[in-house]
Amino acid sequence: MKKTSLILIILCFLGAIPKSKAYSPAQRPFSELLNNYNQNDYVIIEGYFLPSTEGHYTSKLKVIRSSDSSIKIGQEYEVFEYGPFGSMCEMYEMKSNIEPEFAGEKNSRLLIVYKDRSINGKLVTPIFWQAGVNASDNKVVTKKYDYNSRQYISYECSTPLDEIWKQILAGSRITLEWKKQTNTTNAKQ
Repeated sequence: MKKTSLILIILCFLGAIPKSKAYSPAQRPFSELLNNYNQNDYVIIEGYFLPSTEGHYTSKLKVIRSSDSSIKIGQEYEVFEYGPFGSMCEMYEMKSNIEPEFAGEKNSRLLIVYKDRSINGKLVTPIFWQAGVNASDNKVVTKKYDYNSRQYISYECSTPLDEIWKQILAGSRITLEWKKQTNTTNAKQ
C-alpha cells in the first residue's frame, strides 16, 4: 500500500498524471446582453440596492421598473448570479454580495435576469452581472476592463433610458449604440 501511494505521488510530481484544467468563465458584455435581449429568456429590471443593515455588502434590490409583470414594482428581491464556478466549472446559483457604493435610491441600476430562474422572491443574473449597470440620470453606462491599459473604460448608451424602456415594453428589437467615454477610471462597475 505504501509503495503504491509513493509511486502515485512521484508520478503526480513528475507530471505523468494529468491535472484537471482550471476553467475561467468569460464575462459577456452587458451591451451585448441588452442588444440581444429576448423577452422569452430574460427580464429587464431597473431598481436600487437597499443599504445593508450591517453596513457591509447587500443583495436586496427594490424594483422600480420591470419588463415582466411577474417581477413586481416596489417589491424587494434577493439577487443571485448564475454561472460556472469552481475548478470543475459547475453551474451554480450564488447569492450576490453587492458593495455598499452601489446601494441607495440615487444609485439606480439596470439588471438583466433569467426569466426561468427568477422565481420565489429572487432575481438571478448571468455570472458577473449581479450588480447590473449604472442607470441613473436617464442613461445607461457600463464599464469594461481593458487588459492593455489595466483600466476600466466606460461606455455610454446613446439612447436615453426612457427610450430604451419604450422599446422594451413595446417588444421591439433593441439595437443600441455605445460610445466610449474619453475618461477612464480604475473604479468598479
